[in-house]
Amino acid sequence: MEFLEKYKRVRKEKNSILCIGLDPVISKLNSLGYDIKTPEETPEIYLKFCLDVVDKTHQFACAFKPNRQFILPLSLKQVQRLNNRIHDYGCISILDHKLSDIGKTNAQGMFWIKQEGFDAFTCSPFAGNIEESIIQAHGFGLGIIFLCLMSNPEAVLFMKGKFKEGDSERFGYEKIAAEVARYGADGVVVGATGHITPEDLVTIRKYIGPDMIELVPGVGTQKGDERKVILYGGENILINVGSALIFEKETDIEAAKWRRKFNEILADKK
Repeated sequence: MEFLEKYKRVRKEKNSILCIGLDPVISKLNSLGYDIKTPEETPEIYLKFCLDVVDKTHQFACAFKPNRQFILPLSLKQVQRLNNRIHDYGCISILDHKLSDIGKTNAQGMFWIKQEGFDAFTCSPFAGNIEESIIQAHGFGLGIIFLCLMSNPEAVLFMKGKFKEGDSERFGYEKIAAEVARYGADGVVVGATGHITPEDLVTIRKYIGPDMIELVPGVGTQKGDERKVILYGGENILINVGSALIFEKETDIEAAKWRRKFNEILADKK
């Protein structure tokens, strides 16, 4: 099943556009009583923590998004265990990897992402080989989601920089959105924070069309505006909440709150 179809099915079954970011941090886990003392202890404790979050929140989430930088200590088998658990609960799994390299290197990365059991991954457009990356990802049966307009303020340097095209100019994020749509990517990463305006969201959706998924970070700890994204970002969106949810003592209650909040805004939109 293509990634977009998986997303639509799970979104309907779960009645949710919530994506939960799995970003374990030693200091945060120790504050919750995990007591990590050595690097050697970290992989199994990270896995236990992530599995626990999935077990408690899966009924409220459409997707889970482990960030590669946070789960680097995990082995292949441990990541497979995590993805198997996510899939057992009928959710989709997206690796926040930001893959960016030449074709043969990307292909190796995608091979192992597939072996790990992910449904999709994030990719950076700055290496330039957008069409090739999309063809490769789909050849592995993976969805591919490109960074387009990120939530961190420094993203404006390139993503909101003006670039000449003939006699006209357009923002970097417009060029990215146009290219990934042209070659059939599955989604784009679009933040929810202050520098991203309703006009930006409308513009991106105009380029990518109605079907492509917008994966939205920046809600929660970064104080992004989920209402803005839901009202102006189009139909197919996944809003990621990480630290503001996973380090709470009652993650199930927090996940339920976020899903309810998103669904109330969706109801207002109609």
